[in-house]
Amino acid sequence: MSWLQIWMLLHILAAIVAFGPTFMFPLIVSVAGKEPVHMPFASPITVTITEKVTLPVALSMAVSGICLIVAAHIGFFGTAWLIASIVVYVLALLYSVFVQRPAGERMLELLRAVPPGPPPQGQGPPPEIVALGKKLQTGGMILTAATLAVLVLMIWQPGGSSFS
Repeated sequence: MSWLQIWMLLHILAAIVAFGPTFMFPLIVSVAGKEPVHMPFASPITVTITEKVTLPVALSMAVSGICLIVAAHIGFFGTAWLIASIVVYVLALLYSVFVQRPAGERMLELLRAVPPGPPPQGQGPPPEIVALGKKLQTGGMILTAATLAVLVLMIWQPGGSSFS
């Protein structure tokens, strides 16, 4: 096995471990939303996965990515798809750390402050929780689109100079 294959394997495994679980977040939140009593359980799961798995492993991908570029002898500045992938990756990571993560932590605080049990008849969740939920949902869609964009660029590699 060559160094190129080792770095490729590590990079792909990291992508699967980091981003695979995040594709389940909408399903987790949707199920919990149908029975709001479960939302205080669903929110810590998504925050914990993000903090303990997604962000650390996504950060490690920078190392395996750099090692891939070196092992493949790719001329970085002549590879538009690679530059675009890295720009999208960095922007998504910044958005995740500075926007999505604090919003998720705030949601967790708000949900912990809600009294246990179902809300009183005819009363929905507090407006701040609803607004924050929409913000988190939009952020999740942005991050999913960014992840898919990087995936497509990494597989398609328009313009050549690939890792193969």
